[in-house]
Amino acid sequence: MAGTGKTSVLAELQKYGFVVIDLDATGLCRWKNKETEEFTEYGLQGKDYDWLQHHGWYCDVEKLKILLSCIREDKNVFVGGIVENLYDVSQVFDKKFLLSVDKSILKERLLTRTNNHFGKKQDEQQFIIESSAKISEKLLNFVEISSNDSSQKTTKNILKELNL
Repeated sequence: MAGTGKTSVLAELQKYGFVVIDLDATGLCRWKNKETEEFTEYGLQGKDYDWLQHHGWYCDVEKLKILLSCIREDKNVFVGGIVENLYDVSQVFDKKFLLSVDKSILKERLLTRTNNHFGKKQDEQQFIIESSAKISEKLLNFVEISSNDSSQKTTKNILKELNL
């Protein structure tokens, strides 16, 4: 979920020379109404809790596959993001990780981060915390990695899990 350190970990992995893709920064994801399936914009002002319940952040899996096909096969690629259609996206990958973080650390990160405005409003924080529990239940074959510590330590734990 938002605030777990995905973007920071991707930046660390990039320092190691790995290919990284941040789904939030690629244009591969868009907000969509869960009922009508119409795409919409979130905007800098954000939305309220009710709006978040009826909309989701979806990844275009076919475009992701095209992007991945452009990368040499001998390269390890790390993709970070949390999307409504996570199951479909996860089917593209061999190894999958879930970054988990304590609620107090999550709130602090959301309030102080400068690279993303999502999660600064109370409604957004409530939605993020409630959604994280629901998402965790859906994830099969994901390796859970605590991201309570620094992004450097989290990155090392991921690399250790992969024997890299």
